[in-house]
Amino acid sequence: METKIVADNTKGQVLAYDGEEQVGLLDFTFKGQVMSINHTEAFKKGMGIGALLVEAANEYAINHKLKVLPICSYAFTWYQRHPQYKDILDEHAGEGVSCQL
Repeated sequence: METKIVADNTKGQVLAYDGEEQVGLLDFTFKGQVMSINHTEAFKKGMGIGALLVEAANEYAINHKLKVLPICSYAFTWYQRHPQYKDILDEHAGEGVSCQL
């Protein structure tokens, strides 16, 4: 599986592909130096697509020196399971957690 990140100055997406088929997406927005992960969706279940999407968004944040605000419940849970990345979480992480994978 591969991911592709499409971003502009205010928002972006991580797209996951299995060959030519899109199998997932993650939506994020920017506010200053904070990247909010708003929604994570896997079109096929049980393939680890959600984790792949959040990992790609996490790497993007690291490479661009951004803090992460996981609003999506899946992303928030991913960060709880990966405490090695707690230093890039925004101070408001956990507030307003909303979507489900």
